[in-house]
Amino acid sequence: MRMRSWAAAAGLALISGTLAPAYYHWIRFQSGGAPYAPVYAHYDLNALQNKTVPFFISDNGPTQMASGDSFAAVISQIRSAAAVWNGVGTSDIRLAFGGLFTAGTQMNAPGIQVQFSDEIPPGMIAYGVPTIANDAVQGASGPFYPITGAVLMLRKSMAADRPSWAESFFLPVVHEFGHTLGLQHTWTSSVMSTEVTRTTTKSKPLGLDDIAGISVLYPNDKFKATTGVITGRVTMGGAGMNLASVVALAPNRQAISALTYPDGTYRIEGVPAGTYYVYAHSLPPAVQGEIQPVNVILPTDPSGSLMPGGAFDLAFAPGTSTPQQPYQVAAGQSTDGVNVSVNARASVSLFGVQTYSYFYYGDNNSKYTAVKPATLLLGNTIGRTVLTGNGLPANGAGLTITALSAPETVSTQPYSNPFLIADLRLSPASGEGPRHLLFNFNNENYILPSGVQFMQKLPPAIQSVTQNADRTLTLVGNNLGASTAVWVDGVSSKIVSAQDGKLVITPPPAPSGYRGVLGAFNPDGQSSLFIYGVDSPAYVYDTPALAQINVAPTAVPAGTETIVEINGVNTGFDNWLPSLGIGSSDVTVRQVWAMNATKAVAAITISSQATAGPAALTVSSGLLLNNLTGGFQILPNSKPLYVAASTMPGGVIFPGGLAVLPMVNLSSTRPTNVTAVLTDRTGNDRIAQAYATANSTITVQIPDGFPLGPTIVKLIVDGVSALPTVIQVDPQPPTILGVQSMLGTMVAASSGAHPGDTLQLLVVNLGDGVSAIDPSRISVSSPGIVEHSVQSVSTNPAMLGSYLVQFSLATSTPAASSLPLVVSIDGRTSAAFYVTVSK
Repeated sequence: MRMRSWAAAAGLALISGTLAPAYYHWIRFQSGGAPYAPVYAHYDLNALQNKTVPFFISDNGPTQMASGDSFAAVISQIRSAAAVWNGVGTSDIRLAFGGLFTAGTQMNAPGIQVQFSDEIPPGMIAYGVPTIANDAVQGASGPFYPITGAVLMLRKSMAADRPSWAESFFLPVVHEFGHTLGLQHTWTSSVMSTEVTRTTTKSKPLGLDDIAGISVLYPNDKFKATTGVITGRVTMGGAGMNLASVVALAPNRQAISALTYPDGTYRIEGVPAGTYYVYAHSLPPAVQGEIQPVNVILPTDPSGSLMPGGAFDLAFAPGTSTPQQPYQVAAGQSTDGVNVSVNARASVSLFGVQTYSYFYYGDNNSKYTAVKPATLLLGNTIGRTVLTGNGLPANGAGLTITALSAPETVSTQPYSNPFLIADLRLSPASGEGPRHLLFNFNNENYILPSGVQFMQKLPPAIQSVTQNADRTLTLVGNNLGASTAVWVDGVSSKIVSAQDGKLVITPPPAPSGYRGVLGAFNPDGQSSLFIYGVDSPAYVYDTPALAQINVAPTAVPAGTETIVEINGVNTGFDNWLPSLGIGSSDVTVRQVWAMNATKAVAAITISSQATAGPAALTVSSGLLLNNLTGGFQILPNSKPLYVAASTMPGGVIFPGGLAVLPMVNLSSTRPTNVTAVLTDRTGNDRIAQAYATANSTITVQIPDGFPLGPTIVKLIVDGVSALPTVIQVDPQPPTILGVQSMLGTMVAASSGAHPGDTLQLLVVNLGDGVSAIDPSRISVSSPGIVEHSVQSVSTNPAMLGSYLVQFSLATSTPAASSLPLVVSIDGRTSAAFYVTVSK
């Protein structure tokens, strides 16, 4: 398969300049005419362990950092920036830290390498570049071009005004990870916008456009079920316009957009249900530092690159200069025929506007932090913002600004070239949320989505930090509360107690003398960084006991699955789950379990294609990090006996039940002598009954009363020791014995029930059969079909140890001859019980 690296402007994060519009991907069209069907570039989820792309950070880190910064802090922020993409509930792809790596390490499986370089051009913060196969392959939903790896490059000399804890470092790293996953740029103010018009924050880094963009590439079932689609065509004089940006805009909600295909058709997916105005605008010209006409890698067809259509006036569907026609979007449905007719103009001059507000701090408010976009407080009569952008008049003369579909009015006045002041006059109807600003100058319109943000309260402020006797920290300030998250560098602390203006936190573990910067983040998107910026408060650890971490074994053959034990001294693994990274994409860490405060176990898979030799070994817990270059050895594939844990059959393993372990490299198809030793989380060993079963499996009987939790399994089969593995022993799942009406009559599969009926499940293994259970812990559903409403849970006096779960069959329940019902408590789910439902 031929490979190429699609670099150029789409992978660049610029300090200044414009940006490329709409959520967009690396796209090819396999035919040169309509109907156009885009073929995307993305990772093959089926080729990834747990649908997860590992990323690796070069052990050759920055050579210069801001005062008070450290490489460990940089690593923690990069890891948190990558984890942002794991929080998209409508996307299946995930990122996982694979540890530090040494340049030149051979990796055969897909992965992302984060490197530091002195060769990043001036004016550029970073860039992310995926490597994409030239040849399409067929996937379950159609052809695609596989991404086989990526590089994310950061400056080796980090600027003093961009320390690792700053928004100006964190958001560009989130942005570049987006590129490595298959996203290009957007012009709707989300994180995949360039820094110029980005309006997301470290507290709320992704916009609707980002969420839709990644979900289009890696959709799960929830994506299409919970969002809608808008389709249509952008035309000029009847001809379709290629690469026009089409934006769906709703008041007090982030915008979402897409680019048109060569015939002018477009498709905006991932649109939340609601009412929208739709407008189209042409792409702005390239500015200094941009090497493509629109700062994207252009789509191609068999004839070559497809250039964007000519400049045109911004227009709302169906073809007006201001919003006139609203369009309704429903979840799971497509709103079609939203066409936009546009008129040509000579060029685009007005674009790339940025807005700022200022927060003051320090003695006599002698210092300030500029926040972008402008964040304004409700309750004031006027909200003031400073703005600048391409094509704005120096003194504001002739410029009008309108807050679209909002109650505020806007007036401008000169400030200091190239800046203007814009005052938004509030009304009693003003509410929290973004405002989309429409600019008009010299008969040209431009819209800045989420140009300003209105908030109910000021950002959180940390005014004092006190260490307590138990080494928790007390933070006192403003707008701190139970919903506030507190980070130390890139790791979230644990909240011990919360009251208005005061938090007690347990900071993550770190070495003695470590300087960690504190940040408070509220759900509204604001953070203490808005106030203190690069001067954010810090905490210096004075931990008296030296924490140490080591692992065993440090050498494992290729082509196997096994476990690595992580052992600590003065660690708290039960509160701060450690991570293990072996600096190669050929080694996958599938899961890590904490056995206790000083011991954890990681399940790993080493590809049969892995190159034998040394690899970096990175173990971390909180802000503790132990890296050993060459500390792990990948041995040649000696074909040892091991458990293929990644292919174990599903189902709960519980005391008194069975664990079926698929074996690889058995010496005989039916071994006669099997010994199993189970080690529980306290370190106690117990011999368990084990025997060979069909299809090269070993079945282990979990003893009654065996402790719950992660359990190490060591097998000896016909005198040969298998590589150890780990299983999770959980409580026995609930079992539904029957369904009955409120009269006590059992509902047989043949007699049926009706939507809206109140029914009772007869359930065992829900609890101890004596204690009351809060109904909020219980759910009853027909998986993938409908959720039902639970009313009560009570012990069943007619059957010792059982419970009656009263629920209402949802009115939307479809008629079915075998409707599945399952009951869940705290993540434990029963097998399905089937009933007939008739209308």
